[in-house]
Amino acid sequence: MDKVTKEGIVLDNNKGHLTVQIFRNGACGSCSASGSCAESKTTEIELFTHENIKKGDRVMIEGSSNDVTKLTAVVYIFPVVMILIGAILPNVFLKNTGIDLNLLTLISVLVFLLISLIFVKGLDSKVKDRNIMKVRKIN
Repeated sequence: MDKVTKEGIVLDNNKGHLTVQIFRNGACGSCSASGSCAESKTTEIELFTHENIKKGDRVMIEGSSNDVTKLTAVVYIFPVVMILIGAILPNVFLKNTGIDLNLLTLISVLVFLLISLIFVKGLDSKVKDRNIMKVRKIN
């Protein structure tokens, strides 16, 4: 099983709920847009741990690349698929009814987008409980 590892610094520890600043990997330094890119060099993530980690500690975050890939696909691809379904359904089932399909398609797209966001938010709550990413302190 392949692992994803990232190094970071703990910005806050609220009873085990960590806010960690993660640094981008070396690929950013080799990019031709390095230095002029609008991308941030760091990202903040939230994790939970039972370990004794304090603000300012350096940590290594590890997780299964398979789990990370699956979750990334759901978070990014599922809403797009739902938007497409929302755009197609009114045009397939209601095209000869005389109803304004443009307005109905817009409403349908927004409803399906909202459904996908609720689903992703629910998935986020379940993933937090599973502790997919493990945190360990670096000396």
